[in-house]
Amino acid sequence: MKKYLFVLLAFASFNGFAQKINQQDLYQTWTIDKYSDDETYYAPPKKERGDYMTLKADGTYVAVLEGERNTGSWMYNANGQYIELMYSNKEQEKLYIHWLSDKSMVGTYDTDEYRIWEVHYVSSKVAPK
Repeated sequence: MKKYLFVLLAFASFNGFAQKINQQDLYQTWTIDKYSDDETYYAPPKKERGDYMTLKADGTYVAVLEGERNTGSWMYNANGQYIELMYSNKEQEKLYIHWLSDKSMVGTYDTDEYRIWEVHYVSSKVAPK
């Protein structure tokens, strides 16, 4: 009986730490700060330094990705805790959010190239020029 009680308490405490994300907290400019894997932090490659995305309340975004300006639409899925970006060329990409505060966001893109890397963003209220 003690074993079952311990498992129940462990499960309840684990679920108690799940972060509740409000979509409004995403409405700002997020600039790439660094990448990480299980052990180390890495600076973004030269072509990605200064890259950002501005998520707007109307469901659109403006981004600079690898130095190129992009626009499209986005939506937040609260059940899966991910942002789905829809590019103007009809491609889609998901960013699973692991941590969000008013100054930082950590997530993982659901693409083969970036799946093993966590992407760390820092926020600002005004988009860079």
